[in-house]
Amino acid sequence: MPLPTLTLGLVVRYEYLWKRREQEGAHTADKDHPACVVATFKREGRPEDYVMYLPISHSPPNEEEIGLELPDDVKRKAGLDSAQQWILLNECNIDSWPMDLRPLPRQPGTFHYGHLPPDFFIIVRDRFVELYRDKKLSRVNRAGP
Repeated sequence: MPLPTLTLGLVVRYEYLWKRREQEGAHTADKDHPACVVATFKREGRPEDYVMYLPISHSPPNEEEIGLELPDDVKRKAGLDSAQQWILLNECNIDSWPMDLRPLPRQPGTFHYGHLPPDFFIIVRDRFVELYRDKKLSRVNRAGP
């Protein structure tokens, strides 16, 4: 199955590296997570697309994390399971597309769950931009220099 088309709000399975693990010296993730494409960009002189991923987790945000709980209808439309889940807004991975995507469990060749509904994605994006602007965003650059 081909890779999904890169679009904002796309929810993929991704080898997400938490900032705290990077600070401990890790270069790869302990496990794969759903992650949402919140922004894409190009770098001058480079042909590839770059992506900013927000992690989605079953664990509630800790005291240092800012997250939004995903409502049931959002989880369903995004192709996620029905358990409680949060999208974390103040931490992201930056990577080149489609590096570190992983196939869904029991679905070899499928790398995406679905999309966040547009109205919910706008809330996520606007809050992410606000945190970025206020310099309250932790980034893990996995795309190199």
